[in-house]
Amino acid sequence: MITGAVLAGGKSLRYGRNKSLEVFEGRRLIDRIAESMRAFCAPVFIVANDLSPYYDVDATLVRDIIPHQGPLGGIFTALLFSPNEWVFAKATDMPFLVPALVGMMLECRDGYDVVVPVSRGQHEPLFALYHRRCTPAVGQALEQGEKKIVSFYGKVRVHALAEERWRRADPEGLSFLNVNTPEDMEKLKWI
Repeated sequence: MITGAVLAGGKSLRYGRNKSLEVFEGRRLIDRIAESMRAFCAPVFIVANDLSPYYDVDATLVRDIIPHQGPLGGIFTALLFSPNEWVFAKATDMPFLVPALVGMMLECRDGYDVVVPVSRGQHEPLFALYHRRCTPAVGQALEQGEKKIVSFYGKVRVHALAEERWRRADPEGLSFLNVNTPEDMEKLKWI
């Protein structure tokens, strides 16, 4: 089993309010994501600086160990508290999860510390697997003031899952669609 970490500490500046509490297809994004992760993750963490909006979410709430460090800090917290060697980190603003893609990622873990899909030439670090061996490298990146998740990738063994491969599991790339604005949420209704 692996630990699921829903990274819910964002400020939602472009959205204008906490987008993880927005309703999509009858459920709040945060609930939808936590539920989708339960099929292969135990426990499922909600990681954030402020946990008060999530008291009613059916998941384990974990406060960021180092506040206000963005998603990299959330991954660090999840790695520190995970009872499992692997953590699947997912952003709270990515409402879709294609299980076959996660299965493909899990099959790629041997010999690596990170398994991360590449979409349009860029890593998708908010839909990735992280081994607890990454903890020192992530901690060091945070100590150096880094905010970018990929800043520590050069210090660990990374399997970059090629787009032509992951598209066999998720042809439309649904897993990587995210919601940054109310207009993005409206567009999802047509998918």
